Amino acid sequence: PLCCPARANILTGMYTNRNGMVANDLRLKESMATIADVYQSAGYRTGYVGKWHLDGGPRLPGFIPPGPRRHGFQFWAANECLHDYFYSWYFRDDNVPIVSEKYEPEFWTDQAIEFLHETKDRPFFLMLAFSPPHDPYLAPENYMNLYDPQKLMMEPNWVEGTRDSGRNEIAGYYAAITAIDDQVGRLLHALHELGLEENTIVFFSSDHGDMLGSQGKISKQQPWEESIRVPGIMKYPGKIPAGRKSDALFSHLDFAPTLLSLCNLTIPAQMQGADLSGVALGNSE
Repeated sequence: PLCCPARANILTGMYTNRNGMVANDLRLKESMATIADVYQSAGYRTGYVGKWHLDGGPRLPGFIPPGPRRHGFQFWAANECLHDYFYSWYFRDDNVPIVSEKYEPEFWTDQAIEFLHETKDRPFFLMLAFSPPHDPYLAPENYMNLYDPQKLMMEPNWVEGTRDSGRNEIAGYYAAITAIDDQVGRLLHALHELGLEENTIVFFSSDHGDMLGSQGKISKQQPWEESIRVPGIMKYPGKIPAGRKSDALFSHLDFAPTLLSLCNLTIPAQMQGADLSGVALGNSE
């Protein structure tokens, strides 16, 4: 449960001892094939929007040039890693930053919707990578006002007074999640308006969790559920039964082979994850 290794596992479908991304701020080797490479080879237009955090070296200013360091992604609106949520910038295909003072998930969603409009007449694979609810735990005021820190119902294993994991931080964490929910709603609405809803797989997940004071711990990289477990929500109208839940163990390594299989594409031999498309479709447990 750490940013760079988790992201590399998601893209390559390989364990860190195979893809080399054993810690933060390393560069994913240009020779590593990714899920985006497979989709692009199959004729899909590929797009990446958001926090990349796979290029190594300095995080700022965060320009990743077109070519092999983008690992199969054609449309690009991203930065390496920048957690300033109300004054941020991203890059397209040159090193001139595009600055935004919107809340970061809002302008990332703007770019994702732009991609959908440009790509509505052909198959596509898009990754949208929000930074929040990563610390600092912030959201616009209207979201922050939704959660009174003093009225939160705390988890039984939460330890009061843990550094950076007090009630204010947890309220901000919830506010950021609610703000992201609304941006995901915007994206789903765009798919509906463009007539793409019925034939698009939408998968919502995360690279890691956050202890937030549970077990008296902060941040991630901890051997407890709060750090390790992440959302796994998949939508594919007419294919995946609505409202179905499964207890199947589904890891970052399984994302790529499962999604490729759902699109009837060949899973590269080097991917170590499992094809759990049968579980997603309700054909197996």
